[in-house]
Amino acid sequence: MKNVIPVTLLLILSLPCRPQTQSLFPAHKRAQIDSMINTWHHHGIFNGGIAIIQKGNVVYQRSAGYANFETGVLNTDTTRFNLASVSKPFTAIAVLQLVHKNKLKLRDALVQYLPDFPYPVVTIEQLLSHTSGLPEAGQFEKPYITAHPAEILSNRKIHEDLVALKPPVLAAAGEKHFYNNLNFILLAILVEKVAGMPFDHYMQRNVFRKAGMKNTYVRSRISPNTARYFLPTFYDTVFHHADSITNRKIYTDYALGGTQGDNNVISTLQDMVLFDNALNSGKLLPPELVKQMYQPVKLANGKPFFTGGSKTYTLGWNVNEKNAAGQFAVWHDGSLVGLTTMLFENRTDGITYIMYENRNVPDFFRRFLAISNVLDRKKPSAVPLQRSLVREYGVTLVQKGAHQAACRFNELKTDPGWYFYEHEMNELGYQLLLKSGFGNHVELALEVFRMNTLLFPGSANVYDSYAEALMAAELHAEAISMYKKSLGLNPGNEMAKRNIEKLTSR
Repeated sequence: MKNVIPVTLLLILSLPCRPQTQSLFPAHKRAQIDSMINTWHHHGIFNGGIAIIQKGNVVYQRSAGYANFETGVLNTDTTRFNLASVSKPFTAIAVLQLVHKNKLKLRDALVQYLPDFPYPVVTIEQLLSHTSGLPEAGQFEKPYITAHPAEILSNRKIHEDLVALKPPVLAAAGEKHFYNNLNFILLAILVEKVAGMPFDHYMQRNVFRKAGMKNTYVRSRISPNTARYFLPTFYDTVFHHADSITNRKIYTDYALGGTQGDNNVISTLQDMVLFDNALNSGKLLPPELVKQMYQPVKLANGKPFFTGGSKTYTLGWNVNEKNAAGQFAVWHDGSLVGLTTMLFENRTDGITYIMYENRNVPDFFRRFLAISNVLDRKKPSAVPLQRSLVREYGVTLVQKGAHQAACRFNELKTDPGWYFYEHEMNELGYQLLLKSGFGNHVELALEVFRMNTLLFPGSANVYDSYAEALMAAELHAEAISMYKKSLGLNPGNEMAKRNIEKLTSR
């Protein structure tokens, strides 16, 4: 993989899908967003694309960096990328199309269509709004995944295991909101059952084709994913293709990475523009169902739920009835290892933003807000350009040792070009603790956790993490001491209590 690539080769300006509407997007706003993207890309924190649509017109479109670093293919408006959880609104549309055809009702229990489904009161509406209370697949499949680490689970396998295991629910149906991918996996199975065809075929015929999305499809379980890049650890210096990582247990949701309904719609900026226009012009759903799709869902107590202020999760969408800018906004975001996506519609002003980055770096949402604030006539949100001091410390620690790392840390800790977060330092410690590729990884992990307790003496979590590493090193008396310190700051730490009891009984 190339490590140094000239910026002039990386940065490209994509041609718009339609003529620009200058009255909707003045030149000074374009220049402001261009300047931000140029700066971010120069600092290595933007690699992807964005399209802005207003009243059906593409008013801004930009791509930067590489779609594939190994082959040198650039990002453009036709670059395919995995929508990740932005796939969920597509599944919601498929379900509502079946509602429109009178093939099912939102208040129907799922068991009416899947007779072996072991939770008889869960409704389709509760699946769409994440109020089903169902267990998470990642939890009840954990033993199977541990025993079969190379297997990519299918929707059918997850459904079969749910039926066989009947794991306990997280809450009674309709009682609470828990975001849970299993809900949309089950909805994809429902679409297949009711429509009488595979989920990907249904989506192609009834959603993508109707919207004119010729480069969009539902990825099958074992087909290649789109290219995504990330730094696996805080001591790595080179971005890796996510699918090249062999330690899948730690770095990727490998076993659950092939599901449909919740994930794996592959699309392009160009096609997502077509999707937005199709949804808002009635090609996919009649206006009354689109309106219903964005309305708050009522819990079992008869009251609509809100996750904060006027923000809620409706039928496949996050909705804010009045955000900080006074707008009625609907959106969904998504993330995979090495990828972040956003579909955001300001329905008050008729502006839609589609944005993705295929190389994981912090502050994606700050960058999105900085761009949207330009059109909202607000001061762009600050996007930090500093580098991570934890990464610099971690690289030095692994390559040169503890003393050199401490010196490097002290050299840079007051430099405004670097930032330092407690949680990043903690993550570095766990990454080293789990690493088995070099012999002194436990000692290095202990050094990181020890240093974090000195830097953040008021944090219960840093002592708890240090204690866990001390347990791994079989330093039991020291581990008990640190667990007690953590409990002094957080008396509710039940895991610390259990571990102290376990250690003292030895």
